[in-house]
Amino acid sequence: MAEQKLCGVCGKVEATEVCSECGMPLCTACARKVEIPEYSLGYQMKGTAISPVRAGTKVKKVCPNCLAKIELE
Repeated sequence: MAEQKLCGVCGKVEATEVCSECGMPLCTACARKVEIPEYSLGYQMKGTAISPVRAGTKVKKVCPNCLAKIELE
């Protein structure tokens, strides 16, 4: 039988996620989802397949410790 990894924050529940900053195993209750808007030249150009009205978003799942340290661009 494979060993189950426990959440690095609460230590009680099986980890299903991984922090994208530090790599700590996380359960779904302890994982924090951060949406960072992406702005690039492609969103400002007209006639492209990318919508000039709606910007894209990058989603990161981080632990509560990294949430305080993360730099939002």
